Amino acid sequence: MIFVIMATVHISSVKSFHFEMDLLRVTADERAQILKLYDVNDAQLKEDIEIIKTWKSKQPHLQGDLSDDFLEKLLLKNKFSIERCKEKLENYYTLRGTNKDLLEGFEKIIPSKEALTFLPLHKLTPNYERVVIMKLINLDPKCYDLTSVCKFALAVSEMMLRHDGSLGVRLLIDQTGFTLRHLARWNPVHLLRFYNLAEKAYSLRFFGIEFINYPQFINKVLAILKMFLRPKIYDRIRLHENLESLYKIIPKECLPVDYGGTNSKISDLLEKWDKEVEKQQTFLLDCSNTVANEDLRPPESQENDLFGTGGTFKKLSLD
Repeated sequence: MIFVIMATVHISSVKSFHFEMDLLRVTADERAQILKLYDVNDAQLKEDIEIIKTWKSKQPHLQGDLSDDFLEKLLLKNKFSIERCKEKLENYYTLRGTNKDLLEGFEKIIPSKEALTFLPLHKLTPNYERVVIMKLINLDPKCYDLTSVCKFALAVSEMMLRHDGSLGVRLLIDQTGFTLRHLARWNPVHLLRFYNLAEKAYSLRFFGIEFINYPQFINKVLAILKMFLRPKIYDRIRLHENLESLYKIIPKECLPVDYGGTNSKISDLLEKWDKEVEKQQTFLLDCSNTVANEDLRPPESQENDLFGTGGTFKKLSLD
């Protein structure tokens, strides 16, 4: 049985940050089309934002200001359900507070120096999805640290939560150079913690997980993923034998030149993200401290088993 100790975390007064990110920007036309898909207009959006603000003002344990842009993105990622947004805000403050080790120091990451990328692409797919590339850029298994990978991904997720106006994420996992020595460093509980943060705290919606250049032992990889992915998400995994197969899901024009596309190279994008993360260090540090003050939590809002880490993981043999 796996147990996670839920610690009480306090925060001080939190500043409100606002900045624009070209790396995650959607066009005015894309935004209009996405709102149209949900039959939502700007007047309704403003009204929903005010409802959430009013609710949050009555939650003493959820401190700190949230911008209208933040709440608009939160509504979008939760299909404009006000009740779901309230739940996700509660999760955002609470789960991050109980998993501080995955956030500690994430403002200091240098994307191009990490062993594995978590790289959002600039151009949305025709279905208004954001492609995120996960690819080893340092093949040495000794440099493959799962905690560091999670911190990188969570730092990017902080920025995506506030500035990514896409409908959701489509992961492109390029396993070139991925070996059994890399797989042996996977900790299913650690992966579960990250996955729950991604979905429950950061409202990441996974529309698909596309594998390319996968190894012969891909079934072992899938066996671990099946331990913690929701069945609905696991069923969205596809294995592509070649790029032509991938293009049927992600058009070439949405991909970097590394995969036959027409957009910037991965190395160039990483350089841009290096500069962006460095520029947002103060913002990210503030985010890491924006957690629930359990001393102020009302009795009717006592946390449930939000994290869902109870249960049993069978030992996975890599032989």
